[in-house]
Amino acid sequence: MIRPSDTINNAQKDCERGEGTIDIASKRYQRKSGYKLRLLTYKNTVHLVKIRICYKDPNSKYFACDKCEKKFGLKSDLSRHQKEVHESPKVYACDQCEKKFGRKWILLQHETLVHQGRKDFSCNKCEKKFGRRWDLSKHQRTVHEGRKDYACDNCNKKFGDKSDLFKHQKTVHEGRKDYACDKCQKKFGLKISLVRHQRTVHEGCKDHICDKCEKKFGRKWTLLQHQTSVHQDWKDFSCNECEKKFGRKWTLLQHQTLVHQGRKDHACDKCEKEFTEKKGLFRHIKTIHEGQKDCEHIVQK
Repeated sequence: MIRPSDTINNAQKDCERGEGTIDIASKRYQRKSGYKLRLLTYKNTVHLVKIRICYKDPNSKYFACDKCEKKFGLKSDLSRHQKEVHESPKVYACDQCEKKFGRKWILLQHETLVHQGRKDFSCNKCEKKFGRRWDLSKHQRTVHEGRKDYACDNCNKKFGDKSDLFKHQKTVHEGRKDYACDKCQKKFGLKISLVRHQRTVHEGCKDHICDKCEKKFGRKWTLLQHQTSVHQDWKDFSCNECEKKFGRKWTLLQHQTLVHQGRKDHACDKCEKEFTEKKGLFRHIKTIHEGQKDCEHIVQK
């Protein structure tokens, strides 16, 4: 039987000589081996940078990375991924954001998807575009087919992707928070939550702008809540003590806590002054104890 490594080497040589294509090589291997193939190609505008064939027995179980929840059909692929992505010295730095990678092809993929914004894979049902074929497949499977094949054995909640199930189990049922912010030590269960926290809280990024009043928000769902409660004037949450209405449930809860319960849960550890809201405590520390005059840049989630 032809080996996958031979297929990769021969395909690269054929491409360099201009003889045949990687697609032909992959079909040849699939025909002779009976394995299902998934083809990944990484190209820039001039050179063929990376060709790799990922092969998977359709009957084999998945192996998930415990650091990023990426899934693999073979344990050897998981081991290679962990060595290349998580264990290799990160010597390849992006010249646009200084993020570092252990492999050059991962850097090139990062530049293509993140900084060039290339989205070459379009959904034929809603025309949404994706940077990776895998993301397109996941979108079609979960959104348009409505498939949720993975159920949590703790709460029976269902997910369309196994990696989402792993994240749910890790963060909800195991309570793991493996990602700590290096600026405030706040911990998160998911890396994307840490990145979002750093961008919105510490960097003050507000990329989502209301088209009616131009108010800026750090997160899209906050913008949508603003538009619903402020501009559409939906106020479905009423206070049972004063009948004041609010557009968001958490605003109602905040109102009840501050106004009717009079709670002040945020105390300054330097002078023991108490505040009803955390942002009030932050502003107090910055202006009184750290001597900062302009606090408009302080963003509190």
